[in-house]
Amino acid sequence: MDVFKAIETRRSIRKYEDRRIPEDLARKILEAGRLAPSAANRQPWAAIVVRDPEMKKSIAVACNDCEYIAGCDIFIVCIGDPQDKWYQIDAAIALEHMVLTAWENGIGSCYFGYYNEEHLKSLVHAPPDMKVVACLALGYPAESPAARPRKSFDDLVYREKYSHRG
Repeated sequence: MDVFKAIETRRSIRKYEDRRIPEDLARKILEAGRLAPSAANRQPWAAIVVRDPEMKKSIAVACNDCEYIAGCDIFIVCIGDPQDKWYQIDAAIALEHMVLTAWENGIGSCYFGYYNEEHLKSLVHAPPDMKVVACLALGYPAESPAARPRKSFDDLVYREKYSHRG
């Protein structure tokens, strides 16, 4: 699958098969994040990979009782160093590299950003000076959601300057 096809067909997956992602594929997905660009190549983020079923149940509670978290194979808690001006952007780029690599290999994903940060950090033993940027659920899809509507190209892209299109 080429990159554009992955972008075009990727969907947020919230239902997963009870099937383990092979370790070599999990590593490839994480490696895609490691290879992502970052400001001055500082890479001010880290990925905490959770596969333990009981831990995912605890994390689901910290994520406002989100049940689908417990059903994914891998849950990634991405943390970043807020001392770095670009930590959120750099972490987001790394996560998106993971998402596209996962999808290319038949693995679904869903970003997650609704959590009790202190509770989540305590569960994964994140350093107190780090911030949770976002989380990512990964697993083999047990659903095929339809494409969601998107704004038109002309509603999002402007040439040379922004102009209100009333």
